[in-house]
Amino acid sequence: MTRHSKVLLALGLLLAISADVFAKVKLPQIFGSNMVLQRNQPITLWGWADVGEKVSANFKGVNYTGQANSQGKWQIEMKAAPAGGPYALKINELNLENILLGDVFLCSGQSNMAFMLMKADGGEKDIANADNKNIRVFNVNRDIEFQPLDDLTKQTPWQVADPASVSKFSAVAYYMGRKLQKELNIPIGLISSAYGGTVIEGFISAPSLDTIARLKPVLSQIGNKNQKQYIAAKVVELEKIHGKLNQYTKTDVLWDTIHPTIPAYSKQWAKMKLPTLWEQAGLPNVDGVIWFYKELNLSDADIQKDAFLSLGRIADQSVVFFNEVKIGSSPDSRDLIREFTLPKNLLKAGTNKILVRVANKGRNGGIWGPQSKMFFKAGSNKIAIDGNWAYKIQEISIAVHPNDVSSSIYNAMINPLKSLQYKAVIWYQGESNANWAGEYEGLLKSLIKDWRKNFKQPQLPFVIVQLPNYKKVQNLPEVNSTWALLREGQEKASHLPNTGLVSIIDLGLAHDIHPTDKFPVGERVATKVQQLVYGHKVAADGPVFKSMRIENGKAIISFHYAEGLTVNKNAERSNFIIAGKDKKFVFAQAKIVGNTVEVWNDEVKEPIAVRYAWADNPGDNYVTNAIGLPMQPFRTDNWKVNLEVIPR
Repeated sequence: MTRHSKVLLALGLLLAISADVFAKVKLPQIFGSNMVLQRNQPITLWGWADVGEKVSANFKGVNYTGQANSQGKWQIEMKAAPAGGPYALKINELNLENILLGDVFLCSGQSNMAFMLMKADGGEKDIANADNKNIRVFNVNRDIEFQPLDDLTKQTPWQVADPASVSKFSAVAYYMGRKLQKELNIPIGLISSAYGGTVIEGFISAPSLDTIARLKPVLSQIGNKNQKQYIAAKVVELEKIHGKLNQYTKTDVLWDTIHPTIPAYSKQWAKMKLPTLWEQAGLPNVDGVIWFYKELNLSDADIQKDAFLSLGRIADQSVVFFNEVKIGSSPDSRDLIREFTLPKNLLKAGTNKILVRVANKGRNGGIWGPQSKMFFKAGSNKIAIDGNWAYKIQEISIAVHPNDVSSSIYNAMINPLKSLQYKAVIWYQGESNANWAGEYEGLLKSLIKDWRKNFKQPQLPFVIVQLPNYKKVQNLPEVNSTWALLREGQEKASHLPNTGLVSIIDLGLAHDIHPTDKFPVGERVATKVQQLVYGHKVAADGPVFKSMRIENGKAIISFHYAEGLTVNKNAERSNFIIAGKDKKFVFAQAKIVGNTVEVWNDEVKEPIAVRYAWADNPGDNYVTNAIGLPMQPFRTDNWKVNLEVIPR
């Protein structure tokens, strides 16, 4: 063989190998062995291959063909089929095994949807008994991106339900799926795509948020950048102002409240006007440790007694020094008012120094107020300490939290799933939106319409899990409760067609935003799915407000689903509050009369409004019906709820 012939042969072999490599078909990660495909609906397969490459699929003995387009994308639609399996799916050289046809549910939201079975009450026993070949689970890893992705970036497999696969899976989703599988006797596929601590805006695609003015500046800055490009640009901007930055913050350094390294103040420190979130003061996307410094001039009269220092709220953790003496540290909490009593021996006439170490692990950070809570008080002398403070960056991480960029969760964790067919969506979210509860109804309606449009399932059922009771029970009516207003937004959104609401007002914990009793939540969701999605004649609702009339100084309230009304007899007070024309609510007495409730307070002679369970945590006195489900919170008025202005 001549040298020329050898070269040609080698080149031919190389081309053949290259052609084989590039011709391989790629599937999105949502497709895999052990998956469940939606029964009784055409099945869409999609993926990538070399431009012009022919793609063939075989499923249940039927052959299908397609071809990659000029962008290297292909799509094949297979005909609908009833529940069954297991089946094999062959696509060119790819072989997927153990596939079932059944009903697929997308379960999404924040941390209470992501809450793992291994942490739930009774979870250990349920994990041990979890073997069920007809339940399959797929857990989408947490991720964000600034542009819509066609595929998940983090690999994860479909798994058959067994003790190993369900232990870290969504407890609510698993309990729902287990009940449905038992009741329907068909395969159930559960996809959990949830991200803790996030606002709803992150789950909605950008076009559906285009009318919200406050979101446009961030989206405009991002433009066509992806996350990596955006962060690189922010690093350059910050280092132009602050010089070279230590961009690696170790966890043990971040949370070091015992022996933090205290910097020496100099007049070269930068200035920041407090209260504010530092992201709004020229430090966008900055997490890490920043020191704040302020001097306070005291007179001889100011130092005769113990003093009081209030710094307002600090995100997330703080260590406070006064005249170089540590006076306290705080837990990881954004909402705690930081207050300190200062013994008079710490005070001195003349210059006194306040030094605050702020550690922020994610999202927004800083000493953020309110302004009225930033003061120093010595005797009758109250000194405002808001305004300019000096600050120094210790070390930071330039990072983007999903709450910083709307649509970022949708882009990475929902958009790659949109071409599957689903039986229904289960939505459990809202805790992170409570401070801005007045917007929630509109945002949730936008999400439902957005997903239905993008999934090309205009009638896709949604089941909304309403927020439970949370926080300390208050001694006065909570007229401006944020959690109550958000629950109302969830209830109003549930009026959209093919949308249902599940009340779990009685299943929360006062001291923990993550209640651990997830079994009844999943059971109630499953029952609502049976009613809403499958049309089964099952009782799935507690009493729901219907109408009110006033008779002889009493409000007579009627309800849907009111058979067998009962109330906790041991509770100290009812969960009803009542008001007259002055709009001043007081706790009311309540009496069940048949399928109605009479509500009154002798001090309110002419009542015009009643609210029920209108509080962050109404307590434990819930009205239930014959099937033991709680009455949904409601109000009969539409008066403005005054919300504290909380920076985002």
